[in-house]
Amino acid sequence: MKKLVLIFIILLLLVFAACRKETPEAAETEATEPVALTETGETAPPTSSEPEEETEFEEEWWMEGSEEDDEEEEEEIVETAVPQVFYSHLTGIQVNRAQQRKRPVAIMINNIRQAQPTVGVSHAEIIYEAIVEGGATRLMMLLSDYETVPVLGSVRSAREYYVDLMQTHDAIFIHAGGATSAYAEMNDPARNIDRLDGVNPVKGRVFPNTFYRDAERRRTMSVEHTLMATGRGIVLGLREARYRTRHNMDYTGTFNFNEEITPLPENNTANYVSVPYSAHFQPEFIYNPADKLYYRTQFGAAHLDGATGEQLRFENVIVIFAEYTDLQTREGLLACKLTGTGFGFYINGGKYITIRWRKETRDSGLYLFNLNGSDLYLNPGKSFISVTSTAYNRSVVINSDLKEIG
Repeated sequence: MKKLVLIFIILLLLVFAACRKETPEAAETEATEPVALTETGETAPPTSSEPEEETEFEEEWWMEGSEEDDEEEEEEIVETAVPQVFYSHLTGIQVNRAQQRKRPVAIMINNIRQAQPTVGVSHAEIIYEAIVEGGATRLMMLLSDYETVPVLGSVRSAREYYVDLMQTHDAIFIHAGGATSAYAEMNDPARNIDRLDGVNPVKGRVFPNTFYRDAERRRTMSVEHTLMATGRGIVLGLREARYRTRHNMDYTGTFNFNEEITPLPENNTANYVSVPYSAHFQPEFIYNPADKLYYRTQFGAAHLDGATGEQLRFENVIVIFAEYTDLQTREGLLACKLTGTGFGFYINGGKYITIRWRKETRDSGLYLFNLNGSDLYLNPGKSFISVTSTAYNRSVVINSDLKEIG
């Protein structure tokens, strides 16, 4: 009996020992370190049980994190990044990237009394006005959203200083003929002028789909006041000419704009502005405090868009003084020196300040500065830029008189 009990105890001890070998604790203490396989299928050397110093590569890898961590971090950056905002180079108003990169067109517009009304001009984002022969002026309107404008005009001939102003904005020039001096500049290969001409071919191309003669205007006006263009026609002309229709990637524009309306100093009131171009032509700008816009009048009446009936009105009025000289031609043509520096006025929100301007070359930008030399920042909106003679630098009228609009 004792022998049976002893055998039974021995069997229990053997079973207990066998079970203990299969427990996880026993496996951890008795198993040898696993052997890893390399990418080639060879056995990798066993790692030492003693800790090794981290290499520089391993330390950098740890700092950068795993690929999964990188992906999570990128996703987090995308989610928290501030959306990029773009602004028009012509108005400073927020647009999308495609709109910002779009090249504007610069259209020569007739502005003598006999050619009124001007048509489509209320769509302009910037209008330049400069003196031509006989003390009259001509307008050059710039706009980037031209495709849907029904009618624009009447389109008139070019002068070389309008080419200089157009180049300020990397624009495509639209005109109807021009002075000999203007053609010399426009056809200069070094200047690389992109243009649509309503009178003469451009490198052998004519643009019958861009321009047309208005039969209704022809009943009451001379033929030179009847050439019109359409937005759709401009698109067709640009397509035919295969001009570049986007600014280059490095183009940053000429004018600086505030992101928000910033009032000018309170001590210089400008509710009324009159800009002389000759003894008999002095258009006016009348400030409306209700909408903070300047309404333009000329020839003793409101300057209207003949298509919409709207009076031309602008957030910004800029006057710059430049030197005009007589070219001694039979037509009485003028030259206007726009390279170098000069003075002017910036008028906005019922106030004005004196400014300086600079244009280094005929193809460079027209840059505006405060008197202390810092960059001038315009308030967002449409701008009218009067380029009058230095002879009138003491004749521009700016005062606090509130007048009736229209």
